[in-house]
Amino acid sequence: MVTSSASTGKNKVFPPRGNFGGHALVSPFEPDAASMDSDEPLFGMPPEALYLWGTLRDEEGDLHTIMRRIPHSQPATTRRSLVVQTTMGGASDLKMHPCGRSAAKHTNFVRELVGDNAIEWRSTPDAEGAPFRVQWRPDGCTWIEEGTFELEGKMIRPGMQWYVPGPDASLAYIATIYELEGTIFGRKCRGLIGFDQIYMYEGGEVYKTKDPLIEEGLEMLWYTWATRYKDGSVDAGHFMLGNDKFGFAILTDENENVRITYDTNGEITYDEDGYWQTGARFSMAGEEFEFLPDPRGRMPDLGNIPNPQVDGRWRRVGDTREPDVWFAWGEAVPSHGGKQQDKYSY
Repeated sequence: MVTSSASTGKNKVFPPRGNFGGHALVSPFEPDAASMDSDEPLFGMPPEALYLWGTLRDEEGDLHTIMRRIPHSQPATTRRSLVVQTTMGGASDLKMHPCGRSAAKHTNFVRELVGDNAIEWRSTPDAEGAPFRVQWRPDGCTWIEEGTFELEGKMIRPGMQWYVPGPDASLAYIATIYELEGTIFGRKCRGLIGFDQIYMYEGGEVYKTKDPLIEEGLEMLWYTWATRYKDGSVDAGHFMLGNDKFGFAILTDENENVRITYDTNGEITYDEDGYWQTGARFSMAGEEFEFLPDPRGRMPDLGNIPNPQVDGRWRRVGDTREPDVWFAWGEAVPSHGGKQQDKYSY
């Protein structure tokens, strides 16, 4: 840590060399299958894993969250199974469904290009458990977990990417969002998912090792979210609220108009135990948004984790558009505070 000389008359605090204080680079990108399939590193970091995750609401009003982490390099050593949480049966929040235990694990799998514009991941023919098949395309996607759900999606364009550099912990997040319809547990459903790739330093794994958002204490709130309104308009993107110089917003709409800003601030509210978030405010360049937690959107079955997960909906303050399909699966980190702090003064 370096301070300015006494001759300036000011006490400024700067980051160490090679540390950018959590500043991120954020941009849209043009999705293509060859890049999704590539083994090449990005910013000197190998691909860590593919993350498929999102929220479905069915015709009977129940909420379901679905997730698979498929590592880029085989075999998988952690987080090897399908995760499905649901409110079926009258649950007051999301509960883990046993179907994940009977689904094929992604310890070994097939990954291949299909034609020029698709890449597919699927369980091997000899895999134990119900087969899975996932296909990514620039215009759509397929996700099938045999016996549990079958989903088809259309991309909300463009892709969105962000990068947090650091000498010891760094992360590049390459994201696409899809609007889905299909069936889950035999019920018709609709929803949205993130279909995301992450790059980290060798040996890194999100939330575990070499993750700058956790190790540097940067992250306060992280949401990927999208809403299609009944008038056909769309909001979709990423909100990040953080400490030091970390924080940004990137949003797209139904016409692929992209807005990016690093001018963000906000505040998170928690329950009396200080663990579950009960709401949040987020300002991007002076435009105010509010988070509305789903009354059943908490995910306690994920365990006593440092970043409790809650699903709900983001909206502009005062927005009267009626939502048609939406998701906002995200997290807050209580130990990192409810208001932004910056240890650097420049």
